[in-house]
Amino acid sequence: MAALEAVLAERPNAKVLPALRRGNVVGALSVGMAPVAPDHDGLATLRAAADGKLELLILLGADPLNDCPDVHLARRALGGARRVISIDTHPSESTQLADVVLAAAAYGEKRGTTTNLEGRVSTLADKVTTTGTARPDWMIAAELAVMLDVEGGLPATLRTVASVDDVTAAIAAEVPGFSGVTRDALAAHPDGVLADVVSAPPAPAVRRAGQRNSYDHRLVVSRKLYDRAVGTAMSHSIAQLAPGAGAHLHPLDADVLGVHTGDDVQLIGEKATAILPVVTDPAVPRGIVWAPFNQGGAVEDLIDNEAAITDVKIEVL
Repeated sequence: MAALEAVLAERPNAKVLPALRRGNVVGALSVGMAPVAPDHDGLATLRAAADGKLELLILLGADPLNDCPDVHLARRALGGARRVISIDTHPSESTQLADVVLAAAAYGEKRGTTTNLEGRVSTLADKVTTTGTARPDWMIAAELAVMLDVEGGLPATLRTVASVDDVTAAIAAEVPGFSGVTRDALAAHPDGVLADVVSAPPAPAVRRAGQRNSYDHRLVVSRKLYDRAVGTAMSHSIAQLAPGAGAHLHPLDADVLGVHTGDDVQLIGEKATAILPVVTDPAVPRGIVWAPFNQGGAVEDLIDNEAAITDVKIEVL
């Protein structure tokens, strides 16, 4: 973030496209599926559920036990919410703990629109027939709005939604920047219609993370393209592409510890421990242990979302 700030300071008119992991996230954020304040974001919602403050927690294609960077918080949230509804395409570890599971149609099974990173909206067609009781997300949302009696808080254009075209029309009528994204405009422009997506300032850079002592390694956890996400696990052609768990260390750090690639080590944090196989990697800076997220191996147990950094001791087994 500090590097991005420096670039924008030199080129203030430059545009930055977000590097988001999943498709249509820009569209979801643009139409209002974003927290209105920090105390309403995903982690704050999980904290409220963990404290027993939520009557109902709805998981919309979310698997907190594998998505949340603080797995302890996710476990407490699913146990603390009085009722949990899970809306998903595949069963996950979190759906197993839900009171009600509603089957959602997968991509290719529903039509509508998608918004790419630059804000260009294009249409999607349904090419596969849904099976069983699976339904498109908009149908589930519309029915829940009626059953939970929240229609009064919705715009008039959303209270009588009966088709996906009604949803498109409601977005054009209610969402700033999407007034030109109508059904007719989409039909006339097969390459998509560019919406005036509202930009947001970058998050502030964290410049100081505190010092570590000479006995600990700083834990860095980040995602790979393929992990244990249920969509990957259920797709046989890509399920084997997840690299798997590992504690990646600089070769000189591995030499100091007396370990080699494939040896098991135990990472000891303040909250938990995790046993991972060593992977020597000269691209990892010295003093750092890097581990991919959601690959198994329980590295997520070491993370405390409230802490700015996580330092761990490495014990040779």
